[in-house]
Amino acid sequence: MTGNKHNPEGNSSDAGEPSPGPYWKRMHQDWRFWVGAILMAGALAIYVFSGDLAWVLRSHPH
Repeated sequence: MTGNKHNPEGNSSDAGEPSPGPYWKRMHQDWRFWVGAILMAGALAIYVFSGDLAWVLRSHPH
């Protein structure tokens, strides 16, 4: 097998390309991360502003 154990394709990485870095740094440039973050923020906002998802009016007895 050619290459090293960190390159499953077997190609050598001496083509002058910089390493992409760890995933936790690269994920902020991925569109799927931002879509998920926006959807999660929207869900949290709905939960907080709806009074814990209680859509019905609360009537307090006198």
